[in-house]
Amino acid sequence: MSSLILAVSGAQQQRSASALNLRHLVGPGLLVAVGYVDPGNWATDIAGGAHFGYQLLSVVVLASVLAMVFQTLVARVVLATGEDLASLSARHLPRALAQASWLAGEAAILATAFAEMVGGAIAFRILFDLPLPLGIALTGAATAVFLSLSRVGEGAHEKLINVLIGIVAVSFLVLLVQTGPDWSAAARGVSETGTALRSHEGLVIALGILGATLMPHNLYLHAGMLAERVKGLRSQDRALAGRIARNDTLVSLGLAMLVNAAIMIVAAASLSGTGANVDSLIGAHAAMRDVLGVGAATIFAIALYAAGQSSAMTGMMAGRILSKGFRGEAQKGGSRRRIVARLIVAVAGVALMQLTGRTDPDQLLVFSQVVLGVALPFALVPLVILASRRSVMGAKVLSPVAATAAALTTAAIIGLNLFTLF
Repeated sequence: MSSLILAVSGAQQQRSASALNLRHLVGPGLLVAVGYVDPGNWATDIAGGAHFGYQLLSVVVLASVLAMVFQTLVARVVLATGEDLASLSARHLPRALAQASWLAGEAAILATAFAEMVGGAIAFRILFDLPLPLGIALTGAATAVFLSLSRVGEGAHEKLINVLIGIVAVSFLVLLVQTGPDWSAAARGVSETGTALRSHEGLVIALGILGATLMPHNLYLHAGMLAERVKGLRSQDRALAGRIARNDTLVSLGLAMLVNAAIMIVAAASLSGTGANVDSLIGAHAAMRDVLGVGAATIFAIALYAAGQSSAMTGMMAGRILSKGFRGEAQKGGSRRRIVARLIVAVAGVALMQLTGRTDPDQLLVFSQVVLGVALPFALVPLVILASRRSVMGAKVLSPVAATAAALTTAAIIGLNLFTLF
């Protein structure tokens, strides 16, 4: 993948030793892409496919394009300044806004951790019929083990996450082959998006797809990973570095878009029109088992666990970057604090299940998405403000037209999130 991105970036340039040294800029995009195929995305994609067939596929594409736009903007800011989004926000924004952004970012990371633990618990329940509280505990313990294993060598955490996301991609490729979707019907469905959006349920699912795609912690994670890799970069290499970072982002998020589309297509091909209960991931698994067999349902559960586990790891990485950027320096015992935070989230999840008496864990996923929706403006607004300031960006500042378009798009996303929430 790195060779492909470098070839696209420097196709018309002579490859120098300096250009080859920029290979380490390839990778952050795939880490960010992990967050776009987490259990929250699964729930909305499956609901859309089961209830409306292929009619909401275009919404998946639109959500992915919006994600590409803002993640590419993050890369532009980092390449122009050499700093990550959290650090820039702390230095250049009013103190009140910076503090609010920090707190919202921390809340988003905890909400993401909550969602990934619930997703892992659902997978354990599907695979081994374990109680949900025990599944949450095992998922949290597995995250700690995976993070410990990832410290064995440089880049080990990236390789491990790549393996997990590869499991998700291959799983849905297998399910696509097994379901044998009607591609002509899929093409017709894309042209019938308006029909689905005219219904209240279709509109809600479409807004859920948009809300589950753009996540605030992904903006901080992407910026932090890039900022660490452009330290000491020569000014004459920045143009090429920018193209590499952009292509890394587009290729990686393009893969995430294909995975999300595959999830919806599998649901549309196997569950649409069956009257199956797909209001929860457990219900979707049961319906898939009835329609496609035990083997396909098992693949579904394994992919769900891999998606949740990889997202949990990138969430912890985002937490380190956020704390370092807003608090000015890496905090001693940061890894220990992040593990303690995970334990608190796990205890809170178990307690919430016990207090509410709910057996449907998808309600907890909905709760996490509400928190993410509230936190998103506190990451998007600072990003657009910083990218539009010449004092920050220099010659890479957004043009007035681009800045206006970014501001309007941000306002529209915030409005849709508020509409969905309230």
